[in-house]
Amino acid sequence: MNSFLDLSQLTLLFLTSFSLCCFLTYISIKEKIISHKYSIDHKKGLQKIHNGNIKRIGGLPITLAFFLILLIFTFFLNYKISHELINILLFNAIIFTIGFIEDLIKDIRPVKRLSFLLITTFIWLIYSQNTIQNTNIDFLDKILTVEYFAVILSLITIISALNATNMMDGANGLLTGFGILVSIILLSYALKNNSLELIILLLAMIGVLSGFLIFNFPKGYIFLGDGGSYFIGATLSTILIYMSNNLNYFSMLNALIIMVYPIWEIIFTISRRIYKSSKITNPDNFHLHSIINANLKKSKFVIKKKLNTNPLSAIIVNMLAIIPSFIFLIYNSEKNLNDTGSVSFFILLLFLYTMIYLLLIKRNHKKTFKS
Repeated sequence: MNSFLDLSQLTLLFLTSFSLCCFLTYISIKEKIISHKYSIDHKKGLQKIHNGNIKRIGGLPITLAFFLILLIFTFFLNYKISHELINILLFNAIIFTIGFIEDLIKDIRPVKRLSFLLITTFIWLIYSQNTIQNTNIDFLDKILTVEYFAVILSLITIISALNATNMMDGANGLLTGFGILVSIILLSYALKNNSLELIILLLAMIGVLSGFLIFNFPKGYIFLGDGGSYFIGATLSTILIYMSNNLNYFSMLNALIIMVYPIWEIIFTISRRIYKSSKITNPDNFHLHSIINANLKKSKFVIKKKLNTNPLSAIIVNMLAIIPSFIFLIYNSEKNLNDTGSVSFFILLLFLYTMIYLLLIKRNHKKTFKS
């Protein structure tokens, strides 16, 4: 295959990915092979802001479409993928499988599931060596010269991403939209570096997520489930690490800025649950998208127009999550990020998200951290 794809080939890749995922998602919604006992989201929970019993096997059509597209390009267009990316794709498939089993069984204890994820990720990192090698933070880079610490930091990063994306999956189109927007940002770096394999992989990701989105936003006909959220989290985190090790003008500081919202979500959620003296693994309805949704339901404008607050929550959260990071990265697009400016901006966003959250809690007339 040529080392460059023209616009028509890129368009074909996107449209094929989009169409294939649309088809597979529609089939997944209509299929009757998997008993509703396994495929439907029956359980009630604090985190749910939707009505009705909806299938939660959306990760299946996304993952199938993604890998089928890569196989098609490999077979028909002689697309050659590096050994490193093959390892990444294998890992993502395994992580999806762990989540998909939970989607079907719905009764795997959180601690057991976390143990599976930790063991799988640790073994994969040892085998693949796709670890964080540099961060552009001097003292941290010195520590990372010791392979053991590089594995541990990478393990924490990937597991945090998996749990953060799982927490984000609570409003129609929220996580899917976030995955699309992040993939677009990463695609711009891949194009700048003329990395053909990343361009194809990221375009396929954008295509399949967009194909799924039309069935998940604004009305949710099907949900990502744990399999889908884990697949998105695994793909984004491993690709971010790979890009930080292989692309110019891209380091883990870029990844830090891009993933600032899910990082805040998991840090704040754990802190909130510790403050409440509850188990870290216990679900609650105090995520930012839940609080925004609760506030929107009390809005006179929303009530008057009879708007669906669920997808509106997703739009607002994604604007908060992506726009500040996008502006910062565009402003610094032609240079390597420095630790002082980037970490300061990262901390500023963490602070702003926290202030927005606390203000919305107060506005919704709830006691902060009430169970």
